Amino acid sequence: MYYAAKGLELLGMFMIAVGFFVKFPKLMDPRLLIAGLVLFGAGWTIEKYILK
Repeated sequence: MYYAAKGLELLGMFMIAVGFFVKFPKLMDPRLLIAGLVLFGAGWTIEKYILK
């Protein structure tokens, strides 16, 4: 479960980074940002509260 939580966090950060680099001079796609934040938040929540 620890690796799944870390994987979700990594996937969320990767999605945010890709969205930033793909549309660099402009703002990134808000849907991609929200999806990345949701995945990162899910991984962080699992690590913080479930794996206590």
